[in-house]
Amino acid sequence: MESWPQVQRRGEQNDASESRVAPSGAPDSLVREISALWAEHLNGCEVGADDDFFALGGNSLIGIKIIERVAQDHGVVLSVRDFYLAQTPARVAGLIEQGRVRT
Repeated sequence: MESWPQVQRRGEQNDASESRVAPSGAPDSLVREISALWAEHLNGCEVGADDDFFALGGNSLIGIKIIERVAQDHGVVLSVRDFYLAQTPARVAGLIEQGRVRT
């Protein structure tokens, strides 16, 4: 697994699991969570941070289910277009982080 830079937010302790940030700007823990969510919907296949949704067998129905789950779990509504253009768990996690900042 890649070693991403550590970022400490003001007022937080330096906890390595939360402070590692993916190149997408999302915490490593969120990238892992999204990878696990994809694996759950893609018949349990192993999903890495930079794996392509469609190359793993993803389709529009699975994409919609993942988008709904993200909205439920994270309170961030992703557009279908943004989800499909993101293509990887790391980039989707980055979109979730951006959505959290806006709210």
